Amino acid sequence: MIFVFAIIAAPAWGNVTCSSVFEEATWVITTRVEKNKFATSRDLWEYKYMLHKDFSESLSRLTPSQHWVDLGAGKANAQIDYIKSFSNSSSAASATAVAFKLDRWFSPPKFDGKLQIREGAFESQNTSQWKKADLVTDVFGVVSYTHDLHTSLQKTFDLMNVGGEFYIHATNFATSIRTPEKNLTITDFLESIEGLKVEGRFGTIKVTKLKENVQIPRLRLIKFKDDAPPSRSFELIP
Repeated sequence: MIFVFAIIAAPAWGNVTCSSVFEEATWVITTRVEKNKFATSRDLWEYKYMLHKDFSESLSRLTPSQHWVDLGAGKANAQIDYIKSFSNSSSAASATAVAFKLDRWFSPPKFDGKLQIREGAFESQNTSQWKKADLVTDVFGVVSYTHDLHTSLQKTFDLMNVGGEFYIHATNFATSIRTPEKNLTITDFLESIEGLKVEGRFGTIKVTKLKENVQIPRLRLIKFKDDAPPSRSFELIP
């Protein structure tokens, strides 16, 4: 018994660099999901509490022809709550829940096609075929856990309509982007990108897309320390 405990307690994941990080990071994240260490059941009330103060109003303005994408949606409880708030689901905006891994028996209501579930890593999904998004949310989701921050952000802003809003709740100082001048937080990094308007601080932010083609600077992961969420360092690729 002591031998087994030692194996479990041993730090299998520390500070990791270079090529090994990608496969290993995926394995660690998959393991955490299977052990239910992600919060997968956040409801709409929690989203309204945790996200930027403008989120509730933005959600209430959505029309039936518009689209809400949730990155790291878990069991899609927040979007299910939203659609259920209408007496007729046809009055709600379309909703897409991105979930890294779902229980085999998970079977949410479809609400006559208003709710779509997309399982798997967001970075590898063919989002070019999705309906354009007017609202995107991420509560300790893809932005907090991805090992490919550039691709995740580029795909997100490519998916959004001009004027669309991206609400993020993350641990601001868990992610560092190294530049020749200084280290940036995720908030600082997004503020530096042309075509984005960033409101809020300390990882609870609202990002509005102001122009069609937003270009995210390319990044390389240089350090990853497993935690919930992980600590990560990226650097700009010249």
